[in-house]
Amino acid sequence: MTTGGVAWQTPGVPDAMERNLDRYRQLQVASGALFWLPTSLLYFIDRFGLGGALRLQAVYYLAVVALEVPSGWFSDRVGRVATLRISAVCWVSAHVIFLSAGSFIGVSTAQVFVAAGFAFASGTDVTLHYDTLESLGRAGDFTDRESVIRRHNLVALAAATLVGGALGVVDLRLPFAAALAASVIQLVITMGLVEPPWQRPSTGAVRQFAAVLGNLRQRILVWVAFYVVGEVITVHLTSELAAPYLAEILGKSLDQINRAPLANGVLAAVVAIVGATVVRWVGPAARRFGPVAVFVAVAAIPMVTISAMALAASVFVLPLIVLRSVQTATASVLVPATVAPRVEREHRATFLSLTSLAGRLGYGSVLLALGALVDLGATLRWASAIAVVTFVAVAGSSRLVSGSVAD
Repeated sequence: MTTGGVAWQTPGVPDAMERNLDRYRQLQVASGALFWLPTSLLYFIDRFGLGGALRLQAVYYLAVVALEVPSGWFSDRVGRVATLRISAVCWVSAHVIFLSAGSFIGVSTAQVFVAAGFAFASGTDVTLHYDTLESLGRAGDFTDRESVIRRHNLVALAAATLVGGALGVVDLRLPFAAALAASVIQLVITMGLVEPPWQRPSTGAVRQFAAVLGNLRQRILVWVAFYVVGEVITVHLTSELAAPYLAEILGKSLDQINRAPLANGVLAAVVAIVGATVVRWVGPAARRFGPVAVFVAVAAIPMVTISAMALAASVFVLPLIVLRSVQTATASVLVPATVAPRVEREHRATFLSLTSLAGRLGYGSVLLALGALVDLGATLRWASAIAVVTFVAVAGSSRLVSGSVAD
């Protein structure tokens, strides 16, 4: 039983929740071990050509979009721990298939499992962390703790991408083998997690979704949802345009740039380390300047980066491109820290999933529009205009909610 969200009255619950906190940190380190991140596209191109690789990326993207909201609803309806275990099983399955599949259909199936792994963990992992702290009466510790754990996750990602890039030089399948070992560890960790005390929702799915959408009566939550959409669009645009931009300033073809596993690993590691360096200051900055001010400040980074890319093809823009992880790392802490206290426990994961889905659909729409352009310069100019308009809208509307979030 719980009283006021605190579970001290139930014997053994505090100890189990303390163990949850340790295992959550371990889980985030294991989930950051994406050894294949700098090499997966190269593997796809090597096996199925550029066209096949793009189709495989589309399979992943569509699967994530399809699973985003159902996975959040499942988390709120069935429980955080069961959802994270499903995510881990999907990761293990994906890597086994990658290593054993010889056909396009087989690798496509692995991509669906990768998407399911991401979707079932997205929103559920941070809500498990918040729910655990809330059950201990320590919800106020979430921002600082999540910042530290997110830093560990990004450091693990940096190390994994470096190692994965080196392994890819030897054999493009080896990063998947290393990731399989990490996903097995992830599964073992989830088996030790304990569900924080809660009451299973008694309402049907339709009423539950209506209740989730009812949270949009809170102005700050509308703004955060809008912010997430803008973040997904501008940060992904920066990442997508980085490779062709780099190819142009180096005077090489995109194919030459992409076929450098170790170089890709080094670049991904640097981007992750920058994010890990910045995320440690999220809590102190939010307390000093206010969360909304921090949200707006980091939103300027992709706008400035894309605008600089549109203005000139220069190596001096590369440091800005490396900063592309800053907004995502910051939002990964501040978004759940803002949403969780304002949304009922049984609606949190679904709400976060809906905002993520809106961002993905927004980005997909932008990609479709930009896909009609064949010139990199024109694409960058339009992307810059989109980034500027997005930032102005985010910054301008922030004044409506700046007093709605406690420092």
